[in-house]
This record gives sequence, C-alpha cells and structure tokens, in this order.
Amino acid sequence: MLVEASAGASPFVSGARAAEELGVTRAAVWKAVQALEDEGVAVESVRAQGYRLTGAYDELDEAGLAVYLPADLRTRVTLHVARTTGSTNTDAKTAAEAGAPAYSCFVASEQVEGRGRRGRPFYSLGDTGVYLSIVLRPTLAVAQSGLITSAAAVAVCRAIEDLLPEDAAQIKWVNDVYVNGRKVSGILTEASVDLESGGFAYAVVGIGVNVYVPEGGFPEGIAQRAGALLPGKRTDFRNKLAAGIISRFIELYEHEPFNAFVPEYQERSFLTGRTVEIKGGDHDGAVARVEGIGDDLGLAVVLPNGERAVLRTGEVSIAVQEGR
Repeated sequence: MLVEASAGASPFVSGARAAEELGVTRAAVWKAVQALEDEGVAVESVRAQGYRLTGAYDELDEAGLAVYLPADLRTRVTLHVARTTGSTNTDAKTAAEAGAPAYSCFVASEQVEGRGRRGRPFYSLGDTGVYLSIVLRPTLAVAQSGLITSAAAVAVCRAIEDLLPEDAAQIKWVNDVYVNGRKVSGILTEASVDLESGGFAYAVVGIGVNVYVPEGGFPEGIAQRAGALLPGKRTDFRNKLAAGIISRFIELYEHEPFNAFVPEYQERSFLTGRTVEIKGGDHDGAVARVEGIGDDLGLAVVLPNGERAVLRTGEVSIAVQEGR
C-alpha cells in the first residue's frame, strides 16, 4: 500500500484509504507504519496527506515473492520466508527429513550459520542478500548429482540477467556465479541417499546471492573477489530475484532431457583461457591452463608439462599471476 516516492506523482497514501483497502482500522495502519519505522524503513508522514516511503523498500516476504512466481508454480511451490535464519540449507534438510514435498523453498535475507563447500563459512552479511534452498526429490542417478548444482548456476545467471540485462553473468566451475569479474553467488547441493534403493531420499540445493554491498564492505578475506549486484537498494528487487531463481531452476530441472542446459553452462565459463591452481585430487597444487568444460561438466585443463587432464572433483582458484 505504501509506495516509493517518485518524481511527478503524488506518492502519499492516506491512512483512511489504506485502512479501507486493507479492511483494518486506521489505528492498525498507524501501528503497522510504526513497526516499519522500528525496522529501519524510512516512512514520511504528512498531516492530511498520509504516508509514503522516502526510499527504496526491499524486504523479502512470502506474499511479495509469490506474486512474481509464474501462475502455474504458485500452487506447486511451498514458500517459507524469514528475515534471518541459521542456514536455509539446514532448514530445508530438516523439513525434507520430515517429509516436506519437492519445491519446498526456504528463503531468508540473512544467514548467521551459512556454509559453503567443504564446510567453509559462507558469509551472509546483514540484510543485504538472498539466501534460498529448494527441497528436491530427484529420480536421477546419484552419479548425476552434479547436474543439480550446474543447473542451479545457470538458473542464477538467467535470473540475474532477467533483472539486470546489461550484466553478463558467468560461472566459475563448479558452483560460483560471477558478474563483472566478481563473485556474487555461491551454490551448495547436499543430499541424502536411500541405502535400500541406492537413489536419492532427497536433495537440497542452496543458493546465496550478494545483492547489495554490506555496510563497511566485504571482510578482508574475500574483499578482493566478492561483489554485489547493485550499489544501493532497489524496491522489491530481492522478491523478484528469489522468484526468478526458483522459477528458472524449476524450468531447467523439469526439462527433458535434464542436461539440455549444459551447452549454456559451457558458454558461461568464467575460467576458459585462464590460469588456475588446482585444489585437491591427483593434481593438487598444480597450476594449469583451462581449455573449457566438457559435456560431462568436467574441467579440461593443460598442465605445465603439456599433459591434458579433466577435473571432475575438487575445485580451482584463479592463479596469483592473474590477480586472485
């Protein structure tokens, strides 16, 4: 009901109009405005005119996110939106183990116990990002689990470009998304295997996106490579982005064949032609030149001795000489 101030228009909404349209009392409207101000939302109040937002309002909420989902998904996706949580992946896994259906989505503006690959912390700084996890009930073979992470990376790229078409999103093998040479998103897929069937009991794909630069900037350990999508708040951007990621991912996940996105993943490679340092596996510590990504999503590299290798596990970092 409150609208963002804009030039050339009267953005004020009277308390009487708000109360009538919402079916509540004017006192309830006043209390709601006070609650917004307590949360740090800038609201201007002018006697005989009403209320208006004096800046961008960008809070994630269930109803606001659902509006941006395609109509056919609104009955298939179950949303759980919180301002702050420990970890959306933890929330999703707990729900999955309790029988939550596929496409149960856990979304937050902030995490306090986020984590990345190999148990490393995933920084979720203040109310500046989108962190979401999707419960899946995969029927594909466990050996194909890498397709889930890769599809999620393509989905994030598409969702970013839907909202910011001037920004080209790229993928750093295997689970990071870069924009303008900076990491803006990380992806972590976790799964439980049914020992009797040998298939998935469930999988959870977790996605974190840096939307805004946190107050004071990124921590020293990641400041050289971390980036954000926008320099300042944009009204309702995070609801649109979260809905876009969810819908783009489901679109890819349900496509037959599932791996149809692979050529796009290959084209979006951030590492092709770069020198990288290999972390883990048979070539741990080696510096190599990236040739590209294979159809099996392995990273094709050339080692210093001219030997070619394909990395299917582990990870790489951009070598020091290229500005890691």
